[in-house]
Amino acid sequence: MKNHGLKILQRTRFPLYLCFLMLITLLVGRPLLSSAQNEVKLERLISGEYDVWGIDWRSDGRIVFSGKKEGEIGGQMRIWLYRPGPDNSPVLWTGTGSLVDSSPKWAPDESGVVMVRKIVPSSSARQMQTAIWWKAFPSGEGLRLTTGPEDRDPAWSPDGERIVFVRGDGLYTSSLLTINRNGTGLTTLIHNCQGFITTPDWGKNNKLYYTMLQPRKTAVQTDSLTAECWGLDQGRIWVYDPDTGENRPLLEEEKGNDHRHPAVSPSGRYLAYIATRGGDGPEKRVIRDRGSLIVLDLETGERFHVTDGVSLNGGSPCWSPDEKQIAFLSFRDNRPAAWKIEWEKYAVQE
Repeated sequence: MKNHGLKILQRTRFPLYLCFLMLITLLVGRPLLSSAQNEVKLERLISGEYDVWGIDWRSDGRIVFSGKKEGEIGGQMRIWLYRPGPDNSPVLWTGTGSLVDSSPKWAPDESGVVMVRKIVPSSSARQMQTAIWWKAFPSGEGLRLTTGPEDRDPAWSPDGERIVFVRGDGLYTSSLLTINRNGTGLTTLIHNCQGFITTPDWGKNNKLYYTMLQPRKTAVQTDSLTAECWGLDQGRIWVYDPDTGENRPLLEEEKGNDHRHPAVSPSGRYLAYIATRGGDGPEKRVIRDRGSLIVLDLETGERFHVTDGVSLNGGSPCWSPDEKQIAFLSFRDNRPAAWKIEWEKYAVQE
C-alpha cells in the first residue's frame, strides 16, 4: 500500500511540475507593459545641435526634418536630410534666403517630399504667406502646388496621388482640401469650418484624421467694464470619410482634456496622438510638454499610454518604418528636440 501511494504521488508530481514550468515561461516571456516597472529610456533622434520642429521617416531609415542649428533665429528654419548613425550628420537640403521651410512629408513612393514654404513679412509683403510645395529627391527640383496665402500641414493619400492640406482664413476659420501631386484637381472637403484645423493624416482605411481647435469666448471683468476675449479651446481629434462625407469626433472625452496631432502607423492599424490625459499635473512639467503620447488600436479600440513629457506644439508624432518606435517632440532640454521610444515596451492599456 505504501509503494502504491508513492507511485501515485510520483505520477501527480509530473503534471504539477509541467504547470510550474509553463507559469515561469509565461512570466519570463511576457513583455513588461507598465512604465512604472520599466524606467523609460528615450533616445534623441537628431543631434542636440539642432532645434527640430517636424520630422518624417522613410522606409530605408532616412529622415527628413524641419529645423535650424542652435542659436539661429526662427527665420532660418530649413529642411534637412539625415540618416541615423554615429558617423552621420544632417545635410541641409533647402537654403532659400528669406523663405522658411517646414512640415516635410515623404511621398509614399519616396520620390520626394511635400512641405510648407513661408514668405516672411517684409516691406514688400506685409503678411506671412504660406503655400504647399513639392521637392523631388534627390534632385531637389521644386514645384509650387498651392496658391496660399495660408496653406499648411500637408499629408499624403495612401496611394501617393493626392495631398491633403489645411487652408486658413484668419485664426478662427479654416478648410480641409486635397490637390493632386502635380498641382491640379483642387478639391474642398470641409469648407470654412469655424475653428482651427491642423495636422491632418490620411490612413490606409481612406479615413482622414485631423485636429480641431474650436473658438472659445471668455468674459473678462474689470472694475469698470466687462470685455470679451477670444481664444482656442482644447484640441479634439476628428475623422473625415472622403467616400461618404461623414465628419465626426473620433474621441468622445470629458471636457478639459486636450487631444492633438494624430499620426497613423505604416500598417494603418494604430493611431498615435498627443493628449493631456494621464501623467503628472502640468506644474511638474515644462508647460509646453504637458502632453502624453497615446496609441489607439483602430481595430480593437484599445488605448495605450506610452510616455509623458510630450509637446503639444510643433509637429505630429512620427512612426518608424517597422512600426516599433515612435518619434515625438519635446522641450525637456529647454529646446525643441525629437526623441524616439520603443512604444510597445512601455505601453500601458488604459
